Amino acid sequence: MASVDITQHWGAAPEFGFRYLEDTPTVFHCHHINLFLDQTIEDALGPLDATRLRMMAARDASYQLLADVGNQQGLETPEERMDMARSLFAAMGHGRLSFQTSAFGGTAQGNPLHYGYSWCEKYGEQLQRMHPTDAFAAGFVAAATAYAFKLPINTVTATETQCVSLKNEQCQFVISGGQDTASSLTVDRIDTLDRLKPVEDALYEDEIDALATGLREFTSGALSDERGLIQGFGVIITAHMSNYYNRITYGALDHINQTRPALRPILQELLRESGHVCVFRTFGGILLSPEWESLAGPLSGDPRDTLVACCAIARGLGFGQWSIGEFLPGERLVLRSPSTYESAYYRTLYDPTDHGTCFTFQGAAQAIMRMMYDVPWLEKPQLTTEFYASLFKGKIPWKAEETRCLGMGDDFDEMVVVRA
Repeated sequence: MASVDITQHWGAAPEFGFRYLEDTPTVFHCHHINLFLDQTIEDALGPLDATRLRMMAARDASYQLLADVGNQQGLETPEERMDMARSLFAAMGHGRLSFQTSAFGGTAQGNPLHYGYSWCEKYGEQLQRMHPTDAFAAGFVAAATAYAFKLPINTVTATETQCVSLKNEQCQFVISGGQDTASSLTVDRIDTLDRLKPVEDALYEDEIDALATGLREFTSGALSDERGLIQGFGVIITAHMSNYYNRITYGALDHINQTRPALRPILQELLRESGHVCVFRTFGGILLSPEWESLAGPLSGDPRDTLVACCAIARGLGFGQWSIGEFLPGERLVLRSPSTYESAYYRTLYDPTDHGTCFTFQGAAQAIMRMMYDVPWLEKPQLTTEFYASLFKGKIPWKAEETRCLGMGDDFDEMVVVRA
């Protein structure tokens, strides 16, 4: 059986805050932002177009990763390749898959899966879904089939026909052939590092780098449980391909531009909110965790220390080399990065634009200021939905502007946050 020891495939470019599985750009995100971003895409495009976009994004990104890992292991037979795919999917925290498939199609089952399971955990008692949640797993299933049987990636699709979020006992997928003309919109290690230069004259670099190194080492050894899920820091974590996040983000924006351009500002604002969700849920969960206390010591409640920690977390999770260019307590913050996982993708695949393209970075910078000054860290608060709403619903006392961006042709990314 071609199992995967994921710790043997991790790579990093620590000077730029990026992480990789072999040559595939990889980031850690939690279930809160995973669900929020997928729902944002569904709200913007409608369930059918959103599901197709998410499946194709997952398929293309997953195929790149499977080929990277499989080639490194020298896998040749369909059985070896399919075993590796199952093992890798679980090791990354996405759940458990089983296949009954051939080069001509077949079926697959998932139980549990990260998206379906976490949707039920978060929303199952309050909401009723009308459509399956696991388009990412569907894309992975299609990619595994194409890779195992050496098929062109654009000739295999998968559709989720049953889902635990719809009260089915498990998730079921039908794998079929077909032909689409979409190109594989992915980037690799070389693309993400091309022409980057380290940020100079940043503040508190020794502290940030030490914490980021510790977090990077800790998460590289984070292993999924018997369910194929990773639970830690009070959230459900995935090691995820940044190509997936970027493809659905910019693909949705492309779609809106072509069909309903007046709605673009609304979609952009929701994409920024994904940065709020990420900082509150993932960064906040890490800061309040015993794992972080063992790494960094008890929380001080000092805004400067919270800022240093947030930059370290971003680097450790693979978001980019977030650095502090300026910090005027209570008034002004300037964050810089040679690139983010967003701008590295956009710069490679799109023409330069006239606006910032790092929506997660934009929302996160604003959220960091909120978390620095308006969260009583010494009281170890519960990061509830109600607490999130009190911080981020309504008028936020900070405004953030992306003043430089690789997507605009600049040499680095820069966020300036000041009082609103």
